[in-house]
Amino acid sequence: MKLDITAHAWLARKATLRIFQALGEGNVRFVGGCVRNAILGAPVADLDMATVLEPKEVTALLKAQKIAVHATGLSHGTVTAVANDVVFEITTLRKDVATDGRHAEVEFTKNWNEDAQRRDFTMNALYADLGGNIYDPTGQGLDDIKAVKLRFVGEAEARIREDYLRILRYFRFHAWYGQDKAMDKQALDACRELKSGMKQLSSERIWTELKKLLSAPSPHRTVNVMLLNGVLETLLPEASNSEGLQRVIEVEKKAGLKIDPYLRLMAMAARDEFAVAGLIRRLKMSNTEKSRLLGWASDMSALDVALSDKDLKIEIYKAGSQIAMDRAILRAAGADDPIIRNGWIGVYKTARDWERPVFPVTGKDLVTAGVSTGPKMGKIMEALKTLWIRSGFTADKDRLLAALVLLNR
Repeated sequence: MKLDITAHAWLARKATLRIFQALGEGNVRFVGGCVRNAILGAPVADLDMATVLEPKEVTALLKAQKIAVHATGLSHGTVTAVANDVVFEITTLRKDVATDGRHAEVEFTKNWNEDAQRRDFTMNALYADLGGNIYDPTGQGLDDIKAVKLRFVGEAEARIREDYLRILRYFRFHAWYGQDKAMDKQALDACRELKSGMKQLSSERIWTELKKLLSAPSPHRTVNVMLLNGVLETLLPEASNSEGLQRVIEVEKKAGLKIDPYLRLMAMAARDEFAVAGLIRRLKMSNTEKSRLLGWASDMSALDVALSDKDLKIEIYKAGSQIAMDRAILRAAGADDPIIRNGWIGVYKTARDWERPVFPVTGKDLVTAGVSTGPKMGKIMEALKTLWIRSGFTADKDRLLAALVLLNR
């Protein structure tokens, strides 16, 4: 098979030509995701390359052509090159010497077949040269990619024991590329039998893969297979509601929402502050992620589709726009009545579009009005803010300062 260079800008651009010229056309090929996606007609993002040259040679040859090089993974033979503002990850051909289910000790090789045999799936073990010619060392990658069949290279059990993250990667790739296809029996059996091995993986690696899986257009069928085979509970005991995921995906499509892996994760979990806190700790989420998920789980605002416009905006203000939007979409997903579902989508749109008002009174205003700094000022400020909220945010500074006379007695 040969790719049409004119249809794939990443193959024809000047930056690509510079890399091949610097390293020698016979010494380097594109590999993995960019080749796979080009064949499937999917967008190409990351440009990964494989080479027979060792990192020191790669670095010297690229620098000689004034191409920036960064040592981003020398222990695994990887350097990052930047040519004409285009980023390339270039890795020396490798074979595994020893693996422990989490990390691999590798040895450099000049054998393309040896490099292909250590990769995870046959559709990821395809290589392309500058002319677009496709190389398939396993002899199965092209057939599998044409059939959209996700299969491990060689024995599934052996590939998984090398790195247990490959179980999660298997389901992630299936969600993205084969969600309407039956899973390879050998692969699924191996994932089910070896699922306990995922417990030794780092939280960061698991969470990264989960986010990618939940970012697929329609991952609910794949997630349901994970549930039925005990994989989902091993990974997410606090968030294993595959039906909730399916429902929120349906609402996303109905409301024209962008795919949101965090919202989808919430749909799979109970709104239990302690359980969500445990999930956040276990996956070592960022502070931003923690704030959003814990905010949703702990929010006590009285959002409801039956509220007047004034009262709804008061509750949105209390919750915060993002939390209100999250709660509204999840309530819409849980509603069987289409009228109620549409009502919650309306709540979402109000929270999304309403410009949150700014409290008009400042500490400086209170000092000017004769309020001394300290605990008393704080209490007065909170009392004024409560009056402002109850007014539906209509009370202006003058009205609030007039009320200050009564509060400051």
